[in-house]
Amino acid sequence: MPARRRPRTPNPRPVRTTTTAAATVLLLAPTAAGRTALAYAGAALLLLLALTAVLALGAAYAPRPAHRTAARRTLTLLLRLAPWYPDRP
Repeated sequence: MPARRRPRTPNPRPVRTTTTAAATVLLLAPTAAGRTALAYAGAALLLLLALTAVLALGAAYAPRPAHRTAARRTLTLLLRLAPWYPDRP
């Protein structure tokens, strides 16, 4: 007789909504410090996107299998920072 499988538990991460992001932007934007913080956050996101693209290309076109594996693992760890990325790639 096969063993019974346990039901999957829900994801314990909190739900992130666009409402929270929009409220944060609206609260920070009117002040000079808020605009500076938003500019730095935007620059950090662009840097993260560029790094992700470089690692994805490295994972796809590296000359040695060890380099491809290292780039793929680093890319997976980096993508797990995104709240919508699944924990099990």
